[in-house]
Amino acid sequence: MLNDGAVLTESAAITLYLADITGRYDLVPTPSDVERALFFRWLIFLVANVYPTYTYADVPARFVTDENAQDGFRAAVDAYAQMLYRELDTAASAPWFLGHRFSALDIYICAMTKWRPRHKWFAANTPKLQAIALAAEKLDALKSCFEWNVLDLT
Repeated sequence: MLNDGAVLTESAAITLYLADITGRYDLVPTPSDVERALFFRWLIFLVANVYPTYTYADVPARFVTDENAQDGFRAAVDAYAQMLYRELDTAASAPWFLGHRFSALDIYICAMTKWRPRHKWFAANTPKLQAIALAAEKLDALKSCFEWNVLDLT
């Protein structure tokens, strides 16, 4: 909840808001940084394109009333998500998404590679994203964020 009582939702909005109110741009390029536009593009790409594929595929019955078509719908949405991840991989630099600058994008990627289609798929199909995720989860500042992951997500 914000100081005025308003509730701020949506991860991208929260990420940008926190950078602005704290004046810390560790995870978000400053307005004068050359990476800022690229950061915005891919941050919004993740939340506007990739996130919705989970909304649609996780519970297909919300969108497809024919039970016989739900598995096909989920498979089509998952295939679309994989295409989006491949596009993201093509845009990624190394060692971090923006090159030598670590950003919130790398944290998003680290978290999202734990979701469907899981690590084995990312390793085989999006090696840059997989490398970013593995490097990010080893950072001391992030280790505790990913310790909850006790499932075999390979």
